[in-house]
Amino acid sequence: MNSDLQKLIDLQQVDSRIAVVKAEVAALPKQVQLIEAKLAGSKAQVETAQAAIKADDSSRRKYESEIQDQQQRISKYRDQSLGVKTNPEYKALLHEIEFAEAAIRKLEDKILEIMVAADTRKDALKHAEAALKADTAANEKEKEHARQQTAEDEQLLAELTAQRKDLRAGIAEDTLQHYDRLLKHRGSALAAVQENQMCGGCSVMLRPQPFQVLINGEELVTCDSCQRILYYIAPPPKLEDEAGKKATAVPEAPPQQEAVES
Repeated sequence: MNSDLQKLIDLQQVDSRIAVVKAEVAALPKQVQLIEAKLAGSKAQVETAQAAIKADDSSRRKYESEIQDQQQRISKYRDQSLGVKTNPEYKALLHEIEFAEAAIRKLEDKILEIMVAADTRKDALKHAEAALKADTAANEKEKEHARQQTAEDEQLLAELTAQRKDLRAGIAEDTLQHYDRLLKHRGSALAAVQENQMCGGCSVMLRPQPFQVLINGEELVTCDSCQRILYYIAPPPKLEDEAGKKATAVPEAPPQQEAVES
């Protein structure tokens, strides 16, 4: 095989690995961002549940204070009723007392609604806090994984970059320019060709003469269609017919019968 061709094959393998590692490095921060977004959502749920409970407590205290105000009014009206001298005045005070009692009943109903919803609020807060705890742990774990993976990837990238530099140093400049141009525009610079004589990059059939040159492996051959540098993959050797390798079995002689004494 042409010496440049083998180096190009190795170079493309290294470049492919570099691309994979770089993609992984780029993906790690995005993964961390996703789990941080989930963590922020969990925090928001906890804050919402806490705010709802706080609002209910504030409303309950407000209603309780209003009930006390109404009770004080009722007490004042009853005290006033002891000193009135006419029925209209007495009826007016009774009307005020009834109005205050109705207001108290409405306030008590509101407090009851808050008390009924309290268990639901507490359950929502409990679940939100559990989710926040789990997401916080997952966030820390993911960050640590990202730090470790990034360190490993950076080390691997340094090793691959050094291999890439060594490989490129042994390849002709014009060949490297062709390789780089194809890698940039097509994603791959080399393509395999098998017995079907088709380019593995664009599936166009090779002409017989370039295919023969490719098989000989002494010169670089490019695809007429996609311009990729081609390399030949020989078919695996055919297995011999196992049946033909077996020797013909010699039939065993039938067992001799023992002579019967007369």
